[in-house]
Amino acid sequence: MNQTADTNPSSSEFDQLLSESLSSSNLKEGSIIKGIISEIEDDAVVVDVGGKTEGRIPKREFIFLKDKKELEVGDEIDVYLDKIENHNGECILSRSKAKNREIWGEIEKSFEAGELVEGVITGKVKGGLSCEIGITAFLPGSQIDTRPVRDISHLLNVPQKFKILKMDAKRNNIVVSRRSVLEELHKETREERFSQMALGDIVDGTVKAITDYGAFIDLGGYDSLLHSSDITYKRIGHPSEVLKISQQVKVKIIKVDPEKNRVSVGMKQLESDPWEAVKDQFKVDDQVTGIVTNVTDYGIFIEIQNGVEGLCHKDMLTWSQKQNSKPGNLFARSQSVECKILEIDYEKKRLSLGIKQLTDNPWIKFNEANPIGTIVDTEITAIKDGIIFCGLEDDIDGAIFAKDLSWELSGNDAKEEVKKYNVGDKIKAKIISNENEKVALSIRELDGNPFDELKDKKKGDIVTCTVTDTDSYGVKVAIGENGPKVVIKKNDLAIQKGDARPERWAKNDKLDAMITQIDASSLKIALSIRALEEQNEAEAMEKYGSKDSGASLGDILGKAISDKKSEE
Repeated sequence: MNQTADTNPSSSEFDQLLSESLSSSNLKEGSIIKGIISEIEDDAVVVDVGGKTEGRIPKREFIFLKDKKELEVGDEIDVYLDKIENHNGECILSRSKAKNREIWGEIEKSFEAGELVEGVITGKVKGGLSCEIGITAFLPGSQIDTRPVRDISHLLNVPQKFKILKMDAKRNNIVVSRRSVLEELHKETREERFSQMALGDIVDGTVKAITDYGAFIDLGGYDSLLHSSDITYKRIGHPSEVLKISQQVKVKIIKVDPEKNRVSVGMKQLESDPWEAVKDQFKVDDQVTGIVTNVTDYGIFIEIQNGVEGLCHKDMLTWSQKQNSKPGNLFARSQSVECKILEIDYEKKRLSLGIKQLTDNPWIKFNEANPIGTIVDTEITAIKDGIIFCGLEDDIDGAIFAKDLSWELSGNDAKEEVKKYNVGDKIKAKIISNENEKVALSIRELDGNPFDELKDKKKGDIVTCTVTDTDSYGVKVAIGENGPKVVIKKNDLAIQKGDARPERWAKNDKLDAMITQIDASSLKIALSIRALEEQNEAEAMEKYGSKDSGASLGDILGKAISDKKSEE
């Protein structure tokens, strides 16, 4: 039985026949050929290039290819055969590549002349966006807009202008910028708008941005600064308390800088200055009611009238110094308070307020009852930074500094002495100062000031001392009966180095020394046995010796001692 021959060619055979057909039709990949528009769809144009072959070209390739007329079915156009795709005769065509040479030349002329080109953004690519300007161009991410853009959907396939930044014919590469166009347009708009504005004009604007120091107001293509201090006469913590993005506002032009093309605006300038009423309404010593608008480390701000506020310094909050150190522990924002006007500065628009002035001053009563020299029984309430704080009367505190603990200790030794005391210890102390609402106490002066014994003494005077201790550094002595204790340094113990030995003296020994330095105000005194010996030698030489006698110093001193005994 004979089989009937299969008259249908296989797929591979069809491809071979198609290839031969296309070859005979001069259709070669990578060439520019003539084509006839056979159909116009919503998003593509179907082009018949002969040889039973057609392809679809996106409509966007036609929009900006300098084609001056509308596309119609039957029009003959040049197209680029990019690829013959399959046995169905479909192929990939490009109108843009076909006109690449022609359009490249036109674009190059625009580039050299600094002219803008028209095109559309077609999509995202690595590092930026792809654009069609008759030829595919690259739009870097930094050149998309004057500020970062996250969503580009509103920019796709929208006709717009671009500036050519770079052209590379060898690589067929063009780099464009949309940002440059916007900046130039914005500059022109700003300059035009700037020329229309004058100092004192009242204009409408829109809040464009809010910062810590103010807000930027769009005046119709021109951004101006509204500083936080010009928003309102009232104190505000942040501009966002008063303004919102896109809010419509009316502002006054308060500064124009022609050199920098800058304009500053104000909102409060449209209101009457509340300080104008202060002159007639308030005076020093008035008692007023206000609202706390801000609390700081150095005091609180109180608004006594809308837009008029003053500072109540922390020292003016309460008579208690301990409480004054932390205003936030006493007052809070929005709290209503009574206060007294202490000072008004109309030029600087400043008010000084006081709260403690509304109560009796406890310091007057305390100072009258406790004059300087009074010994008080007190309790340690705090120890801070080497200072001992003690509670007295009516929330009044007294302070004992490290140097006032002992006559014998100073510097770091005195600070170490502070560590021997504890909060809650009950002690006796003497008031040594009560000026400027501050009380200074002393423990070392409970038994008096040892320097009082030296009130009639001066440099060069001789004093009798009692040895209290000796060491390698020298001899420690007490001056007189109740005088201060002083260390006579080793090199001040004698003229002769061999005699300058601290061990020559024992505790309770008596000795005479000369005052070589004394300052009662700073409680400083220095003694020297050597200086006394030098003075004695000088006197002996002057009285008993002579340059020509040849007598030794020992002979002279011996004669002086002998004469002294004879006189006795």
